[in-house]
Formats: sequence, structure tokens, C-alpha cells
Amino acid sequence: MNEYRSHLSVTTWIVLASLTFGLLLTIPERTFSISVFGSPIDFRFSAAFLAGLAALAATWAGLEAALRTHPQKDLLQHTYRFWGLPTAIVLTSAVLLPEITAEGVWLITLALTGVALAASMAGEYHTIDPNAPEYGNARLLLNGLAYAVAAVAFILIYLSRSRSLVSATLIGVSAGLLAMDLLRGSRARMRLVFLYSALIALMLAQLTVILNYWPFASVRVALVLLLGFYLLAGLAQQMLRGEFNRRRVIEYLIIAAMTVTVIFLFPG
Repeated sequence: MNEYRSHLSVTTWIVLASLTFGLLLTIPERTFSISVFGSPIDFRFSAAFLAGLAALAATWAGLEAALRTHPQKDLLQHTYRFWGLPTAIVLTSAVLLPEITAEGVWLITLALTGVALAASMAGEYHTIDPNAPEYGNARLLLNGLAYAVAAVAFILIYLSRSRSLVSATLIGVSAGLLAMDLLRGSRARMRLVFLYSALIALMLAQLTVILNYWPFASVRVALVLLLGFYLLAGLAQQMLRGEFNRRRVIEYLIIAAMTVTVIFLFPG
């Protein structure tokens, strides 16, 4: 038990150090332009970008090392299925931290990143065995973190007002990673989990393209993306568990209608 905690602790500190050094170090920044479907996209090669790659590599390596310490080795096949949420947390932080100018807010965000990353990796470890006594609480923790990260990522990406090719791709990738972690809790075959996660990613990307025609950036509209993610992930979970029926659909539609009403009653 102490061995896995040691791996998670070292991994968390390495990730935080990587993200910090990416903002402190200065290297010549280069911008590359590529054309995708006739639309030019600028790609910036900077210290923050390299730091993000280093943080991702450290997350994958450290989490894999921690998972491999689990006593039930027969459950450790395809451990990459546990990478989704921690990856989304690091990616969101790598994008968010360079945009923060206030030192206090930056430090708080970095600390929250460390807490969320450590909690997510610990949760992934405790959900390896569905029959473990810690499984239920760990699954609730992962679900809560997944929706929290989705809210932050979707709002940031949408409010950036990037062209649809960029914003839709980023939101699709984020939704797919987070959906994979949520749907893994259904205990369905991973082939189906990957399929449903890919479909959710595709539908959220398409919804982003539609919402980009909204005439102004609005947190309310970004929250519609979160609602769409919640509905799609929830219904997919019901289908994978074999509990999909008319009553479930009506429940989710009622929740959706109430949430949309609340969202658009507030200015923003």
C-alpha cells in the first residue's frame, strides 16, 4: 500500500514541477502554421508546450507504476483505460496556468491541480477491483472530479472563441477522455466503453460547432456543453448497464429542461 502511495506522491510533485518550470523557463518560441481543410492553424512551440508534454509523460509513467503495484495482477490488463481522467486534469491545467496573471490565483490553481491529480490517481487505483470495499467511494470521487474537470475545460475552451476546428477538437478529446473514465464504472466490456466514449466525443464536438455560431461568448452557452456531456454520459451508462428504458430517458430529459431553464435565467 505504501508503495503505490509513494509512486503517486512522486508523480504529483514531478507534474507540478514540470508545469511550473514551463512558465519560469524561457526558450525561443516558434510558430508553425498548417492548413487543415483550407483553414490555417497556428501551432506555438514554447516552453509551456514542452512542460505540458513532460507533465503528461510523468502522469502516464507514474500512474502506470502505481497501478502495477496492485496485488491482483489478473485485473491489470489494459491499464491505459485508467489514464483518461488524470490526463484530462493535466491537459486542462497546462492550458489554464499560462493564462493566469495573478500570482495568488496561479498558486491556488497549481495547488488544486496537485490535489485533483493525486485524488484521481488514488481513485483509479482503488477502482481496479470492483469488489474492493473502497470501490464505491473511489468511484464517486472519480465521477465528481470528471464532471468538475469537464466544467472547467468546456468553459475555458468555449470562451477562448477559437475557430471550430480547434475548439470542437479540444472539447471532443476532453469529453472522450472523461467519458471513458465515467463509463468504465459501468463494468461493461472495454470495447463498448471505447465505442460509446468515441460517440460522446463526436457528438460534443458537433455540438460545439453549432454553439460557435452563438453571436457572443457566454458562460451560459458553455454550460450547455456540460449539460450535453452529462446527458450523453448518463444515458450511455444506463445502456451499458442494461437499465436503459423510457423512464430513465424521461428523468434525464426533465433534468435537462430544468437545468437549461436555470442556466438561461441568469445573466452571463
